[in-house]
Amino acid sequence: MLHLCKRKHPLPEIHPGRIILLIHILIIVLLPACSNKDNSGIITYKLVRSDFIEKINISGTVQAVVNYPVMAPSGTWGQMTVLKLAADGSYVKKGDTICILTLPELQSMHEDVATSVETLEAEQKKAEADNNLNIALLDAQLATSEAQMKIASIDSLRMQYATGTERKLLELGIKKAMIEKQKTEKKLAATKQIGETDIRSKKARILQEKARVQSMEAQLNSMIIVAQRDGYVTRTESPKFWIMGPQGLGSMGGPIKEGSVLFLDTPVLQFPDLSKMQITAEVAESDFTKIDKGQKVNILVDAAENLSTTGKVNRKGLISKNSERYSDTKVKFYEVIIDIDSCHSKIKPGLSAHCEVILNEIKDTLFVPALSLFERDSTRYVYVEKKNKFIPVDVKTGVSGSSYTIIAGGLKGGEIVALSEPPNSLIIQEKKKAGKPDSTKIKKSK
Repeated sequence: MLHLCKRKHPLPEIHPGRIILLIHILIIVLLPACSNKDNSGIITYKLVRSDFIEKINISGTVQAVVNYPVMAPSGTWGQMTVLKLAADGSYVKKGDTICILTLPELQSMHEDVATSVETLEAEQKKAEADNNLNIALLDAQLATSEAQMKIASIDSLRMQYATGTERKLLELGIKKAMIEKQKTEKKLAATKQIGETDIRSKKARILQEKARVQSMEAQLNSMIIVAQRDGYVTRTESPKFWIMGPQGLGSMGGPIKEGSVLFLDTPVLQFPDLSKMQITAEVAESDFTKIDKGQKVNILVDAAENLSTTGKVNRKGLISKNSERYSDTKVKFYEVIIDIDSCHSKIKPGLSAHCEVILNEIKDTLFVPALSLFERDSTRYVYVEKKNKFIPVDVKTGVSGSSYTIIAGGLKGGEIVALSEPPNSLIIQEKKKAGKPDSTKIKKSK
């Protein structure tokens, strides 16, 4: 006879469209080894009290509820490209380099501005040298004018002895020397002012360009991102969008990796908070309607040394999508979020998890395979074996699962029932009256 036993771990994921068929095939294949050996050829099942568990097996991916993003520097000009990126799920320490970005336009601009600073500094030095030279020449010219004034002053002593013409010439010479001196003084003052103004302008331009260089250097340095804490890092995805390029319509975005071009304010990495984890699973439409918030979930994480834990259904997504795993089918899939009750240090974001969602759980009850139930005129019955014959017995049924149905009345336990309808030669044409309903309480798991 077939006896139900509890599984320690969830079953691996099976294509939703084949789950029921596979269960039936397994029952048919496995039951002959436990069937009654009476040469009747009828496969039978011994009815015993046990725990009835209706469940759905799904697969999902572990992720953190809270993530601390690592953002690319903002305020940069141009599109940054990821040159180096920490491996997904790797452990880093504070101060480790976790991401290097490159921006060729900014690098080229930095080089141009740095060259411009060098040129301006050279021009400033040349302007200072030219200004000093002009001032020195004017100082010499002014000294000459002052010497001529002294000579003219000495000559003025001769004026009392000079004739009218000579006196006129001496007066003109003194006046000319004075004019030359005044002219040279004004030119010297103007030259100093113009030179100082030009030099100040060049210095201001140099300071401005140096500030740009420092700003660009700060931006270039900010594209070398270091970890601000110890912990595991996971990679992220940027939103996908469509653009029209030279080759036609194309998409941008997706998983961020080496070579990715960054758009918008998308984090390049994130530090997950490992204290609270959840599982994101894709569920076929046929199973999605059976899942409710709060249902208990048994979880198995193979990559974490077959770690087993429990959880609860947190919420269901209402928007359907085509699963990437079954892209060749038209089956709709929905997202289900499962909270993990207790997070072990071995559970890391990105790991695959097998989830066993408990839809119904009834303790100490009777249930039979769906194959053993027959119906006629709205009456459900089973064939109970008696002395190598089979008696049709009316039963009352309770909750039904995908493969088993609760017996609420008509059977007491210990009976052996047929899993297929016996031939007429083996049926005793005496139907057993339906018994009182089983007092077993049927509760849905929360």
